[in-house]
Amino acid sequence: MQSEIAREILAYLRSTHRLPGARLRITTLDERFGTDPAVAAAVSELARTGYVATPDAGTVELTPRGYEALLSNKF
Repeated sequence: MQSEIAREILAYLRSTHRLPGARLRITTLDERFGTDPAVAAAVSELARTGYVATPDAGTVELTPRGYEALLSNKF
């Protein structure tokens, strides 16, 4: 089970970046959700579960597993 913020991040990705491999800048997440440390923890949680990858410190990338979770609403 994902944290509430992690689910919100996935919902945001579903509404804006609907393809696997889509990238989102951390600054965009900061603008949307604030700079709360819980946001960074949620990104780490999503990366650990394989829903996103973090190719560098400033980017989140939707993985095929994350894309499938978005399609099936299983997150």
